[in-house]
Amino acid sequence: MKNVLSVLVIALMSAPEASVADILTVIIDPSALPYEIGPSKYENSPSKYENSSSTYENSDSRYENSPSKYENSPSNYANRVGGGRNLVTEDNKALGYYVFGEGGIINFYNYNSRRIAYLPAGGHTQSVFTDGDWCGTIGEIHGELVLGISQSCYYAFLLQN
Repeated sequence: MKNVLSVLVIALMSAPEASVADILTVIIDPSALPYEIGPSKYENSPSKYENSSSTYENSDSRYENSPSKYENSPSNYANRVGGGRNLVTEDNKALGYYVFGEGGIINFYNYNSRRIAYLPAGGHTQSVFTDGDWCGTIGEIHGELVLGISQSCYYAFLLQN
């Protein structure tokens, strides 16, 4: 786990490109992250307006971010287990799925159609948020997307499924 965290921290890059592939999801310790990518930096804080879920582009009440929209729904084959947009743990269990949205937002859903987290629109942070909290960070390892999430965010995926 520490090796995965070390590689994740070293390999973090700018916003991911819109391709379809499962994303490895690992649990990280936010306090162990470097300041530049951790939640204590203002740019990565949920209190920054551009990161907030109350910003229209990031709001889960916006139709573009809603699971009622077919592209965001688990009814869409791409969002089902095996469909190619899964959040997969190191032991190959699917936690949920992700969908790229307008303006660079990435929404992360569980299989009960609940949006658990999002990467804000605009490309100004790699941090991922739940409503009001920092959830994790996204990056690349060897050209593959990796989502590092806090323990509490991991539990939100599990408990709200």
